[in-house]
Amino acid sequence: MSLSRSPSVKMQQNVAQSVAGQGYTPKVSFDTFENPAASMFSFTLHVQSDGYARNRATRVFLCASSPDESGRYALDWALESLVQDGDELIVFRGVDPEDLEKDHEVVREEARELMRQIQEKCIEYDPERKLSIIVELIAGKVTTTLERLIALYRPDSIVVGTRGQRGMMQAWGAAFGAPGVGSVSKYCLSNSPVPIIVVRPERKVRKVLAKRRADPKRGTHFDELTRAKTQNIQSIPMSPSVTRA
Repeated sequence: MSLSRSPSVKMQQNVAQSVAGQGYTPKVSFDTFENPAASMFSFTLHVQSDGYARNRATRVFLCASSPDESGRYALDWALESLVQDGDELIVFRGVDPEDLEKDHEVVREEARELMRQIQEKCIEYDPERKLSIIVELIAGKVTTTLERLIALYRPDSIVVGTRGQRGMMQAWGAAFGAPGVGSVSKYCLSNSPVPIIVVRPERKVRKVLAKRRADPKRGTHFDELTRAKTQNIQSIPMSPSVTRA
């Protein structure tokens, strides 16, 4: 995907070269950390599987992956269960502006390590799959960053965890005019510019289900209804029967 970046952006091929693992080709990367005139302070890495080629079936996914458990699980799920051969995955991680007041190389190394981990996961899950992988570490207001990334990459879907840096889900709500986690889910069903997939760690799902089952106030009518329907299920033919004269 061609990126609409400012001419003042520093483009570096050798940066991606240093993180392109076996079976991957480095592409042009971007670094605006040292550019005070940049509209967005970011560090971007881009690699592609050897032999990768975009086509009409290529899908683009944006994954907001914070370094906590929720963000890591969302990224792992996207790599294992969502992206397929020929797709492009953009992994975004926010950077606290205060961190840029320190050594920028620390942030750059975080991006390189994230890119290495993604490539290792891709090979582990499906070594034959051809992908385009972009890592974006961006400083600034999360809501503004999300809106810019959507406009820049035009993803088909966006993957987020249930929690993230500075409340990632609250940030989505503010970006799309729907404050609160519940409001985000409701809003996405009818108004979001792109579908949003919220990934919740299995450990938390099991914990919630166990808590619900143990709740003495929880009624049993739903369980009984479910069992009754399951017992009365009849096989349905896959195609209508045809009567011949």
